[in-house]
Amino acid sequence: MTYSIPPVLAAELPPIKEVVSFGDSLTDAGTYWFRFTTNPGLTWAQHVALHYGQDPLPNEHVEEYSQVYKGVAGKYGPGGLNYAQGGARANNAYSQLSQDPEGVPVSAKVQVEHFLAQHQSFLPDQLVTLYIGTNDVAYNYDPANDPLLAKLLRDNETPTPDVMAKEKARIEQAAQDSADITREILARGAKRVLVFQLLDMGNLPWFRSKASQVFMSAMSREFNEQLLKSLPKDPGILLIDTQKFVDELVAQGPAIGITHGAHEDACREVDQDYCYPNALKTHNADQTYIYAAGEHMTTRANALLAEYVLKQVAMSSLK
Repeated sequence: MTYSIPPVLAAELPPIKEVVSFGDSLTDAGTYWFRFTTNPGLTWAQHVALHYGQDPLPNEHVEEYSQVYKGVAGKYGPGGLNYAQGGARANNAYSQLSQDPEGVPVSAKVQVEHFLAQHQSFLPDQLVTLYIGTNDVAYNYDPANDPLLAKLLRDNETPTPDVMAKEKARIEQAAQDSADITREILARGAKRVLVFQLLDMGNLPWFRSKASQVFMSAMSREFNEQLLKSLPKDPGILLIDTQKFVDELVAQGPAIGITHGAHEDACREVDQDYCYPNALKTHNADQTYIYAAGEHMTTRANALLAEYVLKQVAMSSLK
């Protein structure tokens, strides 16, 4: 499902000159001195920025990764237009130690606030991307956030209907928050906004039990459904169907060198946030796997996602 700009309006838009990105680790350009992929690979958003001749840099940084999730504010610099931060949620902190909205990772809502404080408004020649929600869906799978649910799912047990209802309501609110962020971006001048739907999270390697896979599939689907219901019917929005991209990748499979798909992690050790070449399962796992580091994509998959995104833009009236 996409919204496209009427021909007259599309003709009035200037060429795209900049990419402004908001989101989580799937988009992060290196806020924490590494990227959530098979390093030294780039994330999809960095490839898209490079396509338009832009330095693919994060907006903020931390002194060291140990400061993350503790309410410590990030530091400005290098000042790029990629505001995404690993661990970010739509409109909430990701921490049991602090609910300070300025503690890294800042939410997508706060990321947009940072952009507006620095630049006042969006411009018609900017392509704005919003890819958020994965951490909202998976939040209570983290034992630090909900030890009981996290253990239940890891033990391959199905949550009770009451628990499922609470999780559903929480995730629907995150999707509504994402739609509200999109409204704010549009209201502040953006004419081209890419909004990403979540892929089927039940296929991600972090979720190893059948119960956790079923739960994540259901909740990521719930997020997408609520997002579609809540987004404004604005001609400046282009929806990116991330699961469709993955399905096409799997269908092409060996023809493009992808030989490892659902539930398979390119990183040798489990539950990693990232890995380097010496920690891959095989010497070329960054090129033959789709997924890496639990919830993320490999170097190759990120590059292919960027190609997919650019193709979707080129086929739309946002081009």
